[in-house]
Amino acid sequence: MPQLGAHVSAAGGPQRAPERGAQIGCDCIQVFTRNQRTWRAKPVGDDEAAAFRRARAEHGIGAVMSHASYLINLGTADAEKHAKSQAALEAELERCHRLGIELLNFHPGAHVGAGMEAGIEAIAATLNAVCRNHPDKDDVLLVLENVAGQGTTVGADFGELAAIIERLEAPERFGVCIDTAHAFAAGYELHTEPGWQAMWAAFDAVLAPSRLVALHLNDSRPGCGSRKDRHALLGRGAIGPEAFVRAVTDPRTRALPQFLETPAGPAGWAEEIRWLRACAEQGQAPALPQIEDAGVQL
Repeated sequence: MPQLGAHVSAAGGPQRAPERGAQIGCDCIQVFTRNQRTWRAKPVGDDEAAAFRRARAEHGIGAVMSHASYLINLGTADAEKHAKSQAALEAELERCHRLGIELLNFHPGAHVGAGMEAGIEAIAATLNAVCRNHPDKDDVLLVLENVAGQGTTVGADFGELAAIIERLEAPERFGVCIDTAHAFAAGYELHTEPGWQAMWAAFDAVLAPSRLVALHLNDSRPGCGSRKDRHALLGRGAIGPEAFVRAVTDPRTRALPQFLETPAGPAGWAEEIRWLRACAEQGQAPALPQIEDAGVQL
């Protein structure tokens, strides 16, 4: 049975997140450890870190993944924005280390017109600097997330993620999270059985299967190849239900922590988690849960 969870709120402090996850049936959780809309954030205190670790153990939460701020762009050539982005990622790494969060997920960045090769070089160079600056924080795996391909973003094609990793000085400190909606928007036809197989063949051709450490489970409002990042409720978007059955039953993915970022909200996530567990047990898609789009944007 896969670890299933969602991106839960850390309002009031990250120590509140494990209980919120447990309340909706999460085995694993994803969190923002800070307000992701601002550059500044106070450090994690000793009491806060200890409280988070206790709450995680008390509520039986397995994998925990932090999602870094959407403000971060490691690929920009703008010196000021780049410095802020690197500092923000380093601060997030420090928070994860103190909290005992083992997975730090982030979007690679955008080249903002400098070209894909320049963007890949800038991202890799920045990640090398982050690792050199924090050799004692290798307990936190840095997780590159694929993107939908909007604008000048890097990482829609698995080859772009591979090109970043090939340039890293400490590649063992990195993994990959595949977002189903992003992959679909980028043109991977995972909504069909042949397309699902082709997507993982494409992944394995450029990235070791062991690089895959997590999934974001999201349906997509736009169609395949749209290059638009718009999440939908599981089974109710252009991807449809069968891909999510494959996610929780395919030997390549079923043991991974899988996190919901759909617009369902906490009550809806509880229903989607129950539905996914039924998919895993039955090997097919039961009737979709009767939930509404709560407009949650992640």
